[in-house]
Amino acid sequence: MSSISIRRVSADSAVDRESWATIRAICCRTGNNGEPIADDRWEFFSKLWIEPYEKILPEWPYVAEADGTIVGYLTGCPHTKSFSRAKRWRCTLPLISRILFGSLRHAPGARGFAWQELGIRKSAEKSFARTILSDISRLYPAHLHMNVERQFRRAGIGKRRLERFSADLRRQGVSGIHLFCGGDPMPFYLGAGFQALGTSHFRGSEVF
Repeated sequence: MSSISIRRVSADSAVDRESWATIRAICCRTGNNGEPIADDRWEFFSKLWIEPYEKILPEWPYVAEADGTIVGYLTGCPHTKSFSRAKRWRCTLPLISRILFGSLRHAPGARGFAWQELGIRKSAEKSFARTILSDISRLYPAHLHMNVERQFRRAGIGKRRLERFSADLRRQGVSGIHLFCGGDPMPFYLGAGFQALGTSHFRGSEVF
């Protein structure tokens, strides 16, 4: 096994431009429940899942490197509510404009995202009771999502990224972390100390 190191991405996204390009690529190679997404979804998918962190909180993602090559990442933020407000204006509304009127009009899945953001269609997160969402916001204000290349899975890399992220959050006095996920990643997160706070059925699948 290659030597693995974990580092926090530079706060200056221009300095770490290559790292961000690699993070986007890994996101798209692993975004379909660990498998690659379709080629024609790459631009939309990376703008949806990666671009907000690069623009708004470039100092918070972490990368796992094997002999100097990035093989996994963790993106997240300490305060989801403030991040979501900034994301709406700086990323989501421009993305919706490109979906409805610009170059992403035909990207698979893009219009469904736009309808959710405009309140026309319910999202997975909004399928949970308001009381659960309120408790999450109050008790577990930070959030994360992470991926790793196939050949480096089950090697403890996810746990190491999570430990580094959690330690940095504790130093800032952040009380907890949340995420929404399907059933496949649940054993990992439960083993890492997370709890299932609620379950919802969304389009035929369970969401935790």
